[in-house]
Amino acid sequence: MDEQLAEILALCKKMDASDVHLRVGLPPAFRVGGRIHITSGLPLTNEMLKKFFEKTAPPVTHKLFESQKDVDYSVSLPGVSRFRVNCFLQKANLAFVFRQIPFTLPTIETVKVPKIVVDAVQRQSGLLLFCGPTGSGKSTTIAALLQFINLHYQVRIVTLEDPIEFLFRDEKAEFLQRELRRDFTSFPEALRGTLRQDPDIIMVGEMREVDTIELALTAAETGHLVISTLHARSTSSAVSRILGVFPADAREFVRDQLAAVLVGIVAQALIPSKKDPKQRLAAREILINNPAISNLIRNEKHEQISTFLETGTDTGMISMNGALEDLVLRGLIDSSQAFPYSPDPEALLARFERKGIL
Repeated sequence: MDEQLAEILALCKKMDASDVHLRVGLPPAFRVGGRIHITSGLPLTNEMLKKFFEKTAPPVTHKLFESQKDVDYSVSLPGVSRFRVNCFLQKANLAFVFRQIPFTLPTIETVKVPKIVVDAVQRQSGLLLFCGPTGSGKSTTIAALLQFINLHYQVRIVTLEDPIEFLFRDEKAEFLQRELRRDFTSFPEALRGTLRQDPDIIMVGEMREVDTIELALTAAETGHLVISTLHARSTSSAVSRILGVFPADAREFVRDQLAAVLVGIVAQALIPSKKDPKQRLAAREILINNPAISNLIRNEKHEQISTFLETGTDTGMISMNGALEDLVLRGLIDSSQAFPYSPDPEALLARFERKGIL
């Protein structure tokens, strides 16, 4: 690796930053605790960034960048960390985002995964989804759950990723980690192949297109536990997004299929800690499928899921507003920090007023 880039990535580790941003004409910028910190170093040049790309990207990525102008891959800096890399063009110059991925695997304790979600991942089959915006900790939560399985169950786990993020070592479980472009050419093709590779659990990095979603539903239906992510802000919008990718004449079948195989959906956001703003805590909206939820999905009334979650706390489910209120009541986040992450700030304000928080 280029020595200058290694110094930048080592600084990322030292600052406990989640991301490094590199672009021409400016010094490196780091995201720490959700906020951008621009350093006072010398501005980067396009020649420097070209050298970074040449030293870190595999040959197949070089060819892909020539045609797509935007590529993802991963790099490791021994003794520091792994990084997921996005390289792209900005004003005809190279630019990068390096996302830090620790060598140490997260655990359900360090990530504070609720028991109801840990119980859900122990199901033998079905579809478990994690959603939220980029940088909301979906990959970290999934990695913690997979490591929990790894330590307790003798199963075969296949991951399909773009790129591979956390690296797993076989404990009780057996891992097959496959990367887009290096090990397979498309998620649908890889999913079809995975069903012939004797998996118990399949982790799909992201469900992007209709073929991937269709095959993931089929895999869940045929006795596999499928874990994946979606870019959706809430559990109800995740259901809407899945159904929305299918043509109208197929939607009734997909509704029935989703209602039958869905294990649950977790929507999460990362919020600065009250004690240490550099640290961020996960607020999680949790939906676990049951007859009432299945009925809402089958009858295409998934917009009522948010209302159901407001009254479903006795089953362990919780709305995002409920999760935010809980973090505030426990003194973990400031009440003013909660509102930007709420899907309904007025309802959250009413919650706070009832509890005398404000």
